[in-house]
Amino acid sequence: MAKSLQRFLNYLRSDNFYRLVLVVFILEASWIAISAAYPQAFDENYHFGLIKIYSHSWLPFFTHQPPNADAFGAVARDPSYLYHYLMSFPYRVIELFTSRQMTQVILLRFINVGLFAWGLTLFRRVLRRAGTSKALTNLSLMLFILIPIVPQLAAQINYDNLMIPLTAVMILISFRLTDQIRSHAVSVIDVSYFIGLGLLTSLVKYAFLPIYAAMALFLLVVAYRANHRQMLKQFFSQLKDSWSKLSRPIVKVALIILMVAPLAMFVQRDVVNLVDYHAIEPNCANVLSVKQCLAYSPWAANYRRHSRLVSSGSSISLSTFLVYPFQWLYWMWFRLFFAVNGPNGNFTNYPPLPLPSAATLILLIGGAIAVLKWWRKLFRNNLRLLLLLFISGAYTVALIGQGFYTYSYTKVLENMNGRYLVPILLLLAAIFGQALSHMLAKANTRKALFAAIILLFFLEGGGVITFIARSNASWDVENKTVVKVNDAARKVVKKLVITGRKKYDSNLWFFN
Repeated sequence: MAKSLQRFLNYLRSDNFYRLVLVVFILEASWIAISAAYPQAFDENYHFGLIKIYSHSWLPFFTHQPPNADAFGAVARDPSYLYHYLMSFPYRVIELFTSRQMTQVILLRFINVGLFAWGLTLFRRVLRRAGTSKALTNLSLMLFILIPIVPQLAAQINYDNLMIPLTAVMILISFRLTDQIRSHAVSVIDVSYFIGLGLLTSLVKYAFLPIYAAMALFLLVVAYRANHRQMLKQFFSQLKDSWSKLSRPIVKVALIILMVAPLAMFVQRDVVNLVDYHAIEPNCANVLSVKQCLAYSPWAANYRRHSRLVSSGSSISLSTFLVYPFQWLYWMWFRLFFAVNGPNGNFTNYPPLPLPSAATLILLIGGAIAVLKWWRKLFRNNLRLLLLLFISGAYTVALIGQGFYTYSYTKVLENMNGRYLVPILLLLAAIFGQALSHMLAKANTRKALFAAIILLFFLEGGGVITFIARSNASWDVENKTVVKVNDAARKVVKKLVITGRKKYDSNLWFFN
């Protein structure tokens, strides 16, 4: 058995296993992209609708609300617009060849699958540079793509699919800058990348801002520790030296444009929003009339909920505030592994399959215990891993804060979608995985056995299998071949996978 486990561990370390991860991901995401009815649950109609609106403009700026755009909120002041603007260009090309909406949607979905696959390759570099072993990196990637929401998110039109690879790029840039600051050789090129690309990523999705702020604050702390009171003087002196070494004027011009253009775009949207409306994402009714905003269904739903809350005189108690983070954790776990129907089933939620969701709880609890026990070894001499922890913490706090703010406005538990955690899941995998590796000591057979058990749990219903197991023909596009293949897959899955029931009577399952 020891030899078999060692062979398994060697395979985990190999490039062939990494290639298998990419193949599995592309196959499962592509099948969902082809077969899932439009729109999928994660606001796909919202994103596709905005892409079509931007396809009528050569610039991403609007001086006023575009025609027929009320259903998408205050579009002209939306701080998360860059994805829609960029995706409007492939849409314009596709529109030249076909006017059939489902064909357009599927082709755009495939672009999103490609963006997410690019993100996987970049996050592999992030994990390796943070000190994660090859075996642990490859295993983390495989478990990640077997989280049911991951291929479903990648297989639809959604701005997260561009934010994810750009987040990985920004982390890699932050790694380089950390090393440069400590060696007193800061590159003006990398600083330009950090400023320009960071601002552009925040315009893809403004939820990137807490991640960006965490990166910037971390680099400032590293700079202070490296130079103390001479921090600013040393920093600008290094930038000046790096700038003078750039011999080609075209490179200097390109760097200036890289910083100035994104800064101007950021000011035009986010800064102006803060000045005029006192929020990065202003309330729709502060920009448009209430009548216009009522056409935007998420805003209209919250508006009515808030009106009922005010009329009832209800308020948020201290106990609610204390309980909320635990509710948030439950919903996040649930909605990483649950299944959600399409429009034909009124986007009904179904509970996770037992084994993958249970394995995740084992990893989370065991990983948290291991981090608390081994935190000195983990972070003392590994600034890169510490940066991942800092980013994850800042982003998580921001998500909880935003969720509670919405809850206090409506007293309805929302903004708790597991997909919001996708940008940091692999960062947490690096931290928890290395901590568990310390806990399992140097016994490779124990590590291999633990990895094999967890992987088997995830294979029992993870990834696209959850989508197949919980679905029926109403989830599929109106295509006889698609329905026939999915029906056959559902029959096979029922025989091979422990699926549990679609509904549970226990109060543990809040959604039933």
